[in-house]
Amino acid sequence: MALDQRIFWKNERIAFLALATLKGVGFWTLHQLATSKAGFKNTFKSNFDKYIKLEEGAVTPLAEIKKKLWQRGIRILEELAKENIALIFHEEDRFPAKLRNIHDAPQWLFVQGNLSILNTESIAIVGTRKPTEEGMFLTRLILATLYKSRFSTVSGLALGIDQLAHLESIKYGLPTIAVLGTGIRESYPKGSEPIRKMILESGGAVITEYLPTQTYSSENFVRRNRIQAALSNILIPVEWKIKSGTAHTVGFAAKYNKKIINIYLPKTLQARPEIIFSRNTYGATEYEMPLEIPELLSTISSPLEESATPTIEPNGQLGLEL
Repeated sequence: MALDQRIFWKNERIAFLALATLKGVGFWTLHQLATSKAGFKNTFKSNFDKYIKLEEGAVTPLAEIKKKLWQRGIRILEELAKENIALIFHEEDRFPAKLRNIHDAPQWLFVQGNLSILNTESIAIVGTRKPTEEGMFLTRLILATLYKSRFSTVSGLALGIDQLAHLESIKYGLPTIAVLGTGIRESYPKGSEPIRKMILESGGAVITEYLPTQTYSSENFVRRNRIQAALSNILIPVEWKIKSGTAHTVGFAAKYNKKIINIYLPKTLQARPEIIFSRNTYGATEYEMPLEIPELLSTISSPLEESATPTIEPNGQLGLEL
């Protein structure tokens, strides 16, 4: 990247992080600003005076307030870099193409860990937070089936199927991506920190579009699901219900023309109405496990055989640019 481009994007990051700390400036204000293409540094310099004045009151000169605020942005950026967290914007070359090309693309991403994994061929494996023994067995089985494949995996770090998908991916040497419904510095769900650490140490990544300390909400998790669907080449919703968070991911996958594959055990298909629903509504396919494992492997490989397999950096680290 040319030096002037590096400086431009560094300034955009500093301005973004500084503005994000202002009273009354949240995710949607910054999102609207990003889609307007006004530029965060330009906005910081000229258009946010009413918010900046709230920081220390009208008695403090505006130039002094802006200087302190800019230093705050620098400090946050440096803190993120120490945690191997990068902030990348939609217009940057290194922004993952799979996300850039959807019509409701995130305008920025916080990425902790291995950025290159976001451009690999991947399978999203998601499902209920309260899985049955059958659901957990199917999750383990599908990950064992993918052992030694070229795929990385995508899931949401939620309790249940998602966390198991990450753990089984790590067990079989498949780099895995956790897509959060909260800010990158939030610990959610409670107790997930060891899994996050394992994901990063195994060459994976933790990503989110939400602001660093933004907490969870039902809306955030619905929007998070579109990123899971968009990042994947194939979606396998292991165990889910027609009205659920996973159902949103299935809907997004269909919207983005992703292949949707359901799996089930012998003599259980009629007890899985979501499978019939997704077949009839979205054209999903289904396979009986373990009998139809060869057919499933043929299906997930055939549409991607001509694609070049992206390489993953061996140390799983992201070359951070401040």
